Amino acid sequence: MTSTSTLLLPSATACLLLAGCVTFAPPSPLVTLGGPATTPRGASEVGLAVGGGATRFEGAHSGGNGLFVRYKHGVSENLDLGVDTLYAHYSDKSAFTFKGAMRYQLQPDWRLEFGLGAADSSDGKSLNSDLGITWGTRREDSNWNYYATLRGGWARGYAGDAAFSDSNHNEDREVPPPDSAFGLVSLGAQARVGSNQRFVLEVGAGDVHPEHQDDGLLLYFSAGMLFDVP
Repeated sequence: MTSTSTLLLPSATACLLLAGCVTFAPPSPLVTLGGPATTPRGASEVGLAVGGGATRFEGAHSGGNGLFVRYKHGVSENLDLGVDTLYAHYSDKSAFTFKGAMRYQLQPDWRLEFGLGAADSSDGKSLNSDLGITWGTRREDSNWNYYATLRGGWARGYAGDAAFSDSNHNEDREVPPPDSAFGLVSLGAQARVGSNQRFVLEVGAGDVHPEHQDDGLLLYFSAGMLFDVP
């Protein structure tokens, strides 16, 4: 079998998506990009990251890269709301996915995250959601802090022409990509590089389960910046 597995890349704000012979409904942006604090009340956070990733199914594998952009605004001292977006390019295909996201700080070192969104790719469309929990250090006496996220997601596939179709993939999408479930563990490190800037590195590994198909392996890495806007 040729390596045409649907690719998914989260990149520290960059990507999770698809790639070919094994297709699946594209998920929401699943990257964490920092944690576990929420954005303070009345303040905003802007994030930008790039990264690469790969999927591997039995007899099929693929990789790609992506760009992630985030905006968050603090509603209270424990709650922020915002939008995460991701553009990914994999094999000779592309995808765009976004979600509205809510983050709630359970305790100083723990944060709950929920997202609901949609995606459009060269293989089809989806409505998607995800739920995650993040734990991390918050040491004021150290430039470096670390975090980990356990996240699960689900995507329902829909048929239709893709906005990112090209000369090789411009036929009508009459068959929706399979509904899919996702599980992901992310590990990250962030360093304060200025009074309002943080540099973030993140890696992750997980599982994708397209409906009526065998599971596949997800891997990604990313690097990005977070900017605090008082």
